[in-house]
Amino acid sequence: MKKFNLINSISGFVIFAIALTVYWLCMEPTLSFWDCGEFIAAAYKMEVGHQPGAPLFLMIGKLFSLLAGNNTGKIAYWVNFVSVISSAATVMFLFWSINAIALKIFRKSVEKLSTIDALSIISAGAVGALAYTFSDTFWFSAVEAEVYAISTLCTAIVFWAILKWENDLNDKWLLFIAFVIGISIGMHLLSLLAIPAITLVYYFRKSQKTTTWGTIKAFLIGCFLLGIIQFGIIQYVVLFAAKADLLSVNTFGMSFGFGALIFILSIAAALGYAIFYSVKKKYYKLNLSLLSLVFVLFGFSSYFMIIIRANAKPNINLSNPDTPMSLFGYLSRQQYEDKPLIYGQFYNSSAIDAEETGLTYRKDENKYEVSGKTYKSIYDKNTFFPRTFSSKPEHINFYQNWMGLNNDETPTFWQNLSFFNSYQLGFMYWRYFSWNFVGRQNDEQGQGSITEGNWVSGIKPIDALRLGNQDKLPQSITNNAGNNLFYGLPLILGILGLGYLYRKNKKDSLIIATLFFCTGIAIILYINQDPLQVRERDYAYVGSFYAFAILIGIGVLPLKDMLARLTSSKLSLAIATLTCLLIAPVLMAVQGWDDHNRSGKTTALDMAKNYLNSCEPNAILFTNADNDTYPLWYAQEVEGIRTDVRVVNLQFLSSDSYIDQMKKQQYKSEALPITMQHHQYKEGVRDYLPYVDYGLKDSVELGDLFGVLTSDNKEDKVQMQDGTYENFMPTRKLKISIDPQHIISTNTVSKTEKDKITSQLEWEFKKKYVGKVDLAMFDIIVHNNWKRPIYFASSVSDDTYIGLDKYLYLEGYAYRLLPLKPKTDENFDKSSQTNNALAYKHYQNFELNGFKNAKYLDPESRRVLQGTWTYANTLTTNLIQANQISMARNVVNKSIKKLPLNNSSIVDTLNKISLVQNLYFLKTNPTANLITNETSKYIGQEFEYILSLKQEEQRLFINDIRRGLYVMQSLSQLAELYKQNVLSKTLKEQIKNYETKFTTNLG
Repeated sequence: MKKFNLINSISGFVIFAIALTVYWLCMEPTLSFWDCGEFIAAAYKMEVGHQPGAPLFLMIGKLFSLLAGNNTGKIAYWVNFVSVISSAATVMFLFWSINAIALKIFRKSVEKLSTIDALSIISAGAVGALAYTFSDTFWFSAVEAEVYAISTLCTAIVFWAILKWENDLNDKWLLFIAFVIGISIGMHLLSLLAIPAITLVYYFRKSQKTTTWGTIKAFLIGCFLLGIIQFGIIQYVVLFAAKADLLSVNTFGMSFGFGALIFILSIAAALGYAIFYSVKKKYYKLNLSLLSLVFVLFGFSSYFMIIIRANAKPNINLSNPDTPMSLFGYLSRQQYEDKPLIYGQFYNSSAIDAEETGLTYRKDENKYEVSGKTYKSIYDKNTFFPRTFSSKPEHINFYQNWMGLNNDETPTFWQNLSFFNSYQLGFMYWRYFSWNFVGRQNDEQGQGSITEGNWVSGIKPIDALRLGNQDKLPQSITNNAGNNLFYGLPLILGILGLGYLYRKNKKDSLIIATLFFCTGIAIILYINQDPLQVRERDYAYVGSFYAFAILIGIGVLPLKDMLARLTSSKLSLAIATLTCLLIAPVLMAVQGWDDHNRSGKTTALDMAKNYLNSCEPNAILFTNADNDTYPLWYAQEVEGIRTDVRVVNLQFLSSDSYIDQMKKQQYKSEALPITMQHHQYKEGVRDYLPYVDYGLKDSVELGDLFGVLTSDNKEDKVQMQDGTYENFMPTRKLKISIDPQHIISTNTVSKTEKDKITSQLEWEFKKKYVGKVDLAMFDIIVHNNWKRPIYFASSVSDDTYIGLDKYLYLEGYAYRLLPLKPKTDENFDKSSQTNNALAYKHYQNFELNGFKNAKYLDPESRRVLQGTWTYANTLTTNLIQANQISMARNVVNKSIKKLPLNNSSIVDTLNKISLVQNLYFLKTNPTANLITNETSKYIGQEFEYILSLKQEEQRLFINDIRRGLYVMQSLSQLAELYKQNVLSKTLKEQIKNYETKFTTNLG
């Protein structure tokens, strides 16, 4: 068919247009949760994000952000669009790659293809490409500002390019591949994993006779090349540049960066001469290799942006990689914990020794200083291929529960291997794979329960084998937007394609299998993931889902061949194409649309605004990373919202460069009152100050203690095991004396509440050591002296509050530190304290429309929603107790109007108790009764599901059973208290019925 290439090209652009339209329609209009806020802010102002950086992605994002013009509210929209267009292009290249593979199956030149053959190839490409378009993981990344969409595009391009090389045998394609791999480093490293598959294509095409050993060698060479780029170029080139800089600065007195520049110029000169030599001597392969290396390095050069911008000291400048030495640490992800890979410890191994492995350096005024040493722990119990290595208490519990071990048991090698197979591989890879091609239970994060985040087929007898009886599934599953049932049809089609491809072209089937392995299972082997991840990690394996989509496309061909035995070739092709479209892309699109449609969703931006608007002017807000910080950075850096509030990320406050940032004015926020000089907190200094009990019975003034902790006098230090001297904490009993007049003069507390001011804040610091983060917080709290409001995010861990809980009052999404007389309740809970006047004022300014405007509320949005309900209920209750009835009614009315009342789990129903109580008190009985009825019905159907399970499975839900009964009992008591007798009677009957059933089943 002479026009096949034209038809193929046009069809590819049609597929691109379809995917572009889908993703554009579903695109989130502003920032999303997790890293997106950081990426958008860093792209907009060319800042330095978290390790190991994505400079080229940021530069591309900056380019697209210019389309917003002067409308800062549209910047996120256009940076998100980078992922939309990247993902659509990925689908297009996938279409062309499938067609290239399918064309080889027919073993004909393009000119000799019949019309049916050509249409069969186009159909295969369309089915596979569209199936990938609507695959769960790829679709998720396609509509937000993350690196995975554009990284997958690089993978798609290099795989398509090697197929073009295979067809044309033009080595310019190899140089193009090298360049794309190089630039992909500046976005994400996932595309490097296609290299082994590329080497197989090269081997199969160049070798006249292929052998098993030759194939293995080609694969190993591919892995070697991957290692050369991953370690040799990305890390060791930078390491050698850093060592050269260390030598030039410390030995020859040169300026920072000079030695690295000389090293880079030396490499450039050496490569230039080597290329000249290869041309002169006509060494073609050497020339090709050298040019490929140059193109990889040229692509990698995007990292100059990181060191250039770090030296500009932008507001977001994580790890401050402003020298070659710190850039090496940034690229090698030194802030992340090392994990054993080949040989290492168990979770209950004990460190018996430590082996020194090197030195760390910090930048001084005019030279590099040694900041410390790095060590490798030696353990008493080790194993090959360690998979159960983490000694964190929560991880130990998880390991033991998963493997059924007692506290004093050490896993055997085979139990360790079983954990790899069942959890790391089964739960953390095959579960994700099945989400995409078999079906997904719901969008809840899975940690091993039978109702959260599992894969399901939708075929109840099959699902019941793993997940219990499926006949009475509850609303928490069936009404969840993430409940996507594919009945395993895309999987079956892919397996059919695999079998057909293996039979027709074993070499290509091996290439696809290699791509699948390297972009999926190989990652599992390499990263050695510990349990209880903060979020699902399916996005990391999107390359392997890409490989499987190729097989789904190929699956059209065997189905067409089978139908051709029964009917004409034209009709068989039409039926096969239509059938495959229906059972894969169409089914996946219909099932997945509701939980991938983020149009109209603004919950992350609303949360950021509400967090900032929970603070009074010129406030200091302590937060943690990810969703407590990145949306706030976006709001301030991009849209200029509440830039008077200084957001202090406690995860980064242990860095001396971050403390330096906090000591400078940013926008409308004045410098923080940190009095420590740089030498007192520089890297390697006061990282760990132990608690040594000096027997002090009285509380110590925090200001006096801070002086001891930052003193350079030897008398104020204690000798450590290595012979060095460090400051120490002599007591955990702390206090801050209060001058009421000063408190009133700073407007911390109003004159009318003078009698509520305490004479001193007194508390116990519960940690066994003071870290640099704690030290900086002490400095801020002491020397702020109540001049600026201090807040803590409400979602941070308890130890973040450094023991000040009884002096913390909610004023929105954040707790404010106030010098008020603490409550003496035995069951004190800081979450029940509100500073009513400001808490009410802030809540009235909250933007809550996003919760109802969004087509889909993801789990993080639902978490924020439930937190908002908790806050609104607490504020209403406290306003009622203060006899501020009108204000309480306003809070309830706004909440009912703006916040969805849906329950996603039994945990969500806990908020209904306070809500119903407040509604009854405010004489809004019809609404209270309606919510009570809906809540009891919801709990009832959840209970019916639990009762349908086997007895041992029911025990897994004991906490949900207790919560549900508690909610129903509380609602019954409230109904009875407020004379809703019929409702109370109905609830009591329900409670008695379920108590009887659960007692019978569980004892």
